[in-house]
Amino acid sequence: MIGIILLALGAALGVAVRAYIVSLKIFERFSLPYGTFTVNVVGAFLMGLSMPLIIQGSLLYFMVIFGFLGGLTTYSAFTLDQLRLFEAKAFRKLIKYTFMMMFFCLVALALGLLVGVSL
Repeated sequence: MIGIILLALGAALGVAVRAYIVSLKIFERFSLPYGTFTVNVVGAFLMGLSMPLIIQGSLLYFMVIFGFLGGLTTYSAFTLDQLRLFEAKAFRKLIKYTFMMMFFCLVALALGLLVGVSL
């Protein structure tokens, strides 16, 4: 039961951080949804950083990896952003956004793993 409570607390904190970052005014001046992009890239880096440092299966692991980082990152918002670009017939932006997200999330995850392993 304590695991579920910690998972819920981590998720709530992750969602709150995501909502704060996405609502920053700096993202309003761009035509692409860089708020979602930012939380996903940061989340990928933190995932890579956390994986070597936290014992798998521990309560902290569930709280950070599944709770906080699960709440911070968002695949559903990424998909919704893609749909909006598709509906607006902004196909070049859709392709750019999709590949940027995938590429930079993978790079951020790899960098996080490198840093996490070296600590």
